[in-house]
Amino acid sequence: MASVSSVGSSSSSIYGTRNVISGLASGIDTETLIENAVSGYQLKIQGLQQKRTKVEWQQEAYRSIIAKMSAFTDKYTSYMSATNLMSTAFFDSAVKVSTVGAYADKISASGRTNSDVQILGVKQLAKAAIYTVSGLAGGSGDKPSVSGEQINLKEKQPLSNISGSLAINYGGGRTYTVEFGELDIYSSADELAKAIDEKLSKQSMTLSDGTMVEANTRIGVRVNGESIEFYDKGGAGNNVYISSASGDIKNTLGLTPSESTKSLDLSGVELVNEDSTVGDYLSGKELTVTLDGVTKKITLPDYRKPDGHTWTNTEYLKALQQKLDDSFGAGKIEVDLNNVSGRDALSLKLTIQKGSTMAVSGNAAEALGLGSGASTYVDTSQTLGDILKDADWGKFTMAKAEGEVKKIDVEATEDTPAYSYYVDSKGNKVAKSYDGKDGEYYRVDDKGEFLYEFKVNDQVVGSFNKNTALESVLTAINGNADVGVTVNYSKTTNQFQFVAKESGAAGRVEMGDGLASALFGGGTEEKGQDAILSMSVNGQILEDITRSSNTFNVDGLNVNLKGTFNYAETDVKDENGAVITAAGTLVEDPEAVTFTATSDADKIVDAVRSMVEDYNAMVTEIKNAYSTLPAQKSSGAYYEPLTDKDMEGMSESAIAAYEEKAKQGLLFGDSDLSALYSRLLNAVSMTGSDGAALKAAGITTAYNNGLTTLTLDESALRATLETDPDKVRDIFSKSTESGASSNGLMQALKTPLDLYGKTKGGKGILVEKAGSPLASSTLYSNTIQKQLDALDEQIQKWQDKMSDQIDRYTAKFSALEQLVSEMNSQSSYFAGLMGGY
Repeated sequence: MASVSSVGSSSSSIYGTRNVISGLASGIDTETLIENAVSGYQLKIQGLQQKRTKVEWQQEAYRSIIAKMSAFTDKYTSYMSATNLMSTAFFDSAVKVSTVGAYADKISASGRTNSDVQILGVKQLAKAAIYTVSGLAGGSGDKPSVSGEQINLKEKQPLSNISGSLAINYGGGRTYTVEFGELDIYSSADELAKAIDEKLSKQSMTLSDGTMVEANTRIGVRVNGESIEFYDKGGAGNNVYISSASGDIKNTLGLTPSESTKSLDLSGVELVNEDSTVGDYLSGKELTVTLDGVTKKITLPDYRKPDGHTWTNTEYLKALQQKLDDSFGAGKIEVDLNNVSGRDALSLKLTIQKGSTMAVSGNAAEALGLGSGASTYVDTSQTLGDILKDADWGKFTMAKAEGEVKKIDVEATEDTPAYSYYVDSKGNKVAKSYDGKDGEYYRVDDKGEFLYEFKVNDQVVGSFNKNTALESVLTAINGNADVGVTVNYSKTTNQFQFVAKESGAAGRVEMGDGLASALFGGGTEEKGQDAILSMSVNGQILEDITRSSNTFNVDGLNVNLKGTFNYAETDVKDENGAVITAAGTLVEDPEAVTFTATSDADKIVDAVRSMVEDYNAMVTEIKNAYSTLPAQKSSGAYYEPLTDKDMEGMSESAIAAYEEKAKQGLLFGDSDLSALYSRLLNAVSMTGSDGAALKAAGITTAYNNGLTTLTLDESALRATLETDPDKVRDIFSKSTESGASSNGLMQALKTPLDLYGKTKGGKGILVEKAGSPLASSTLYSNTIQKQLDALDEQIQKWQDKMSDQIDRYTAKFSALEQLVSEMNSQSSYFAGLMGGY
């Protein structure tokens, strides 16, 4: 509820927080006297506050009208709206086009045309160029499979005595873990140190300046006799130690991790167990197999029988086959023996059904010769270095620096010494070429590795190197609009398919030389082709014309080809064997596909009905706002905003009823609203041919009690849509800007609505006057806000004056109270001296 404070303070006393001596001594009601003395100031402040409240209410009234105007234009004249009656596209989209004829199912269409269009026949459909690569290592075959390298179950299999993990702490706040498996064999301190350094190189460390570096550039690993020592390689003096350990490495080396554990003592330690066989190692191990997305753990058979003898290779494979059958069902995965050399040699081949996918992983898979991540499909998270193992990267085209190269110097921090690097004009890191090149600058990644161009269709897709994941390359291709190609990979078929974005004979997919060719070269290409058809337009036959797409426009009609028809597949001969119609030509007297268009009346009628309702609500509020007189009491006085004192004892409903009357007629006689109403009235009161067209479409005006609104005859609108849908479109959407002789209804309405209520770009008259939340810059910068600010200044000025008067009177009465109190004290004193006489 809006209210007006009588004194500008929530305190029940005009003294506020002042320390005042009450009238106990004098018996004078000082508070009442002071309040009466400043009552004139109070009335002045109350009047200003009531005026301020009325101005705020006026601002709210304007903003309500602005909101309706803005909502109307957004809904019916904005290109972003689904009911934009000012757009011809709205009416065109409401047209349903039906195909007619024996081959109607071969064609679909939309839009509208005034031409007589007939499709006589379609010889071939357009298609995009397609380039297919069957995996990165050739086709998958009818039955996808994974094959392992040759192994020998009886062969000695050295096992690590130091499998497990180490956590290495750097500087107290950063920890890096290195792990070792049973098959990670290191026979010396040098080999183990090298392995630790390599594992650290694959982890990133964030320095204090935010730079990312490899962990092994800061954590040093060196061999000292039979010990491996850890130290701060960056030279910043950070403490490097083993903070935790687990598995055999902890037990074998007798580690007790702490801040003082800075080395691994290998003296007298057997790093490798040389007595085990491959078969023994595999016994009871789990093989992780994922078939068509279902993952199961397969426990491998025990290599030794209960009598101590070992399985033959054939028996071992049979036992493995049974376990796979038990897990996935018989016939899902077939276990075969590859061609091998040697009596005890074993090479597994796992074959699945066509259309299935399979992946095998884990240490057991590696020991079986299948590798740590064998699958029937390509793992797109693999790096290009892993995929192109034998590639000669020196033959690929390096990515040159762009523009001027400059040096960047980085100051030393507590983590790292000072260093420098180079960037080109686009901020790419660059470095000089290595030996054998021309000494120019070329792009490098964050690790300093050179990058190489990857081209498709003569366009550079990106720059990559051995560290780049394959999925990053695929993403770059799909995200490059200039290349004009999309690529997808199917695990099921194990194929990469590159498709030209544009169909037709001009479309192409060509892998560039170098890196692109090495990765995706050798695929099969299916060239793009144009659509070939014959059609009749207004009686003129156009035979064997081509289009690059199966969707094309004919005089406003969007035609979509879906199949071929009316072209001879083979030579058509008469009874004498003479060729009447040669193969590949249009048949004689073809039955054409024709089109009929009807308007979606419901869609258009619903939008027009909604527009009429919203217009009437808007114009009613505008008219009532400036034509309604302010409410008067029986005494003839006008209703003013309530003060806090006025509200004492009133119910909420009584307050609401009162304020409704007080808000009546706030904008009475407003010239801007009156002018706006007149402009809107002129917009809908069309004359001449435009007025006749509106009336024929069921849109007329109605006058009642001084207010003119729109009415809609839906039956008339539907009838016009049925007989002349273009006429209805023009009634609403035409404009002089688009070449018409006059504006349609929506442009006629939009012009005054923008003039008075525009919130985007230039601001409307009412927006400049009252501001709007729809135009945030106007909320505190508008004409009414300036009035409110001025009233606030006046209220503050009078409150300060009243406060000064209260202070003055308070001081005088306080002095009086002190004087009376002193006199009373003296009187009591003298009375005491006189002994009560």
